[in-house]
Amino acid sequence: MAKNKGFFRRFFAGTWYLIGLIIAAVLCFLGVLMLTGHFEGLNQPETVGTAPLNPGQTQDVAALSEAFGLPLPTLPGYSMHGQALNVSYNGRNVRQAILQYDGFTITCVQPAFAAPLLLRSDLSLSLEEGITVDGLPAALSEKDTAFCLYFNTDDAAYSIFAPAAEKESFLQLAEKIVFTE
Repeated sequence: MAKNKGFFRRFFAGTWYLIGLIIAAVLCFLGVLMLTGHFEGLNQPETVGTAPLNPGQTQDVAALSEAFGLPLPTLPGYSMHGQALNVSYNGRNVRQAILQYDGFTITCVQPAFAAPLLLRSDLSLSLEEGITVDGLPAALSEKDTAFCLYFNTDDAAYSIFAPAAEKESFLQLAEKIVFTE
């Protein structure tokens, strides 16, 4: 019996020693990864101008574009009400602009990694090709008389949504969209 006590004591002492060595090796490995910068890719770039915005409507596209921090897709000659605001996406502060026109809405988010905020789960993606918005390739989603175009730049993502429209008139309207300067 005394021999068994010694065996178990040595076995558990050796096991804890081995576990300690494994934990120390893992911590050293993580430290080396952090020092060499392998975790830098996990950090998303900061949003341009993330100071809190005062919510409110505006009809001034230039002021809205300045508040958003990037040029916005607009429809010249049409009456618009819009706002820029901060929203949260994956724990990050994201800038969003919403431009309300009669019969459709343009929504913009930046940085572009927040594009999933624009998706409409009630619409189905179309396989149509050749659709563009101000020279940018766009994806069309639709259901009955509701249509949405998705497009993006390196810095931001955009959607144009019409809840009740005819497909041809919606696509013709999208051809008139231009970015503010």
